[in-house]
Amino acid sequence: MRAQRHQRAEETASRIIEVAQALFRRVGYAKTAVADIARELGMSSANVYRFFPSKAAINEAIAEKYLIDIHRRLDSVVAENASAAERLEHFVLEQHRFNKSQFVTERRMHDMVACAMEENWPVVEAHIQAVQKMLAAIVADGIRRGEFRADAVPEEAAKAICSASTGVLHPALIAQFAHKDLEAEARGLVRFLLAALAKPGPARASLT
Repeated sequence: MRAQRHQRAEETASRIIEVAQALFRRVGYAKTAVADIARELGMSSANVYRFFPSKAAINEAIAEKYLIDIHRRLDSVVAENASAAERLEHFVLEQHRFNKSQFVTERRMHDMVACAMEENWPVVEAHIQAVQKMLAAIVADGIRRGEFRADAVPEEAAKAICSASTGVLHPALIAQFAHKDLEAEARGLVRFLLAALAKPGPARASLT
């Protein structure tokens, strides 16, 4: 009996998230209230609050749902049977394409993402930490393979890559420069980062 109640509660919470997400897409994040979500579900606002204490909690649950998806994709990139350099490029491009398709093409969902970043939602900070951890794993593997310089610090490199990639990953910037080929810029950026990580070649003889 307890297991059935728990399952029903999970199903109701999932349904609330689905309806809220649909309303965000249809009328916009800012214009959607908990009362609207409850009305769409045919329940009272009080019942919605039994599962989520605030609209912010619903927002975070939706954001987390998106981030689980991108984390799954990025984990697959980390595990690819390819060089560290190839995986690093694929990693950045995968994030760019996902952000563009999910948070820029769908403008009303973009409003929620912008708010999440401006207000530093915990789910966003957790996402940044997860991405940095995956990047650090790629860099560490590149060091082990002899692709990257031995004195590179994976965690520091991962933070630098995240900072440098903001222009091609941040949804607001992707939207602002939608007229530009940001994938080409992302590839160029990765080449620059790879040059910084590259294992030094033999020193050249002096010409004097």
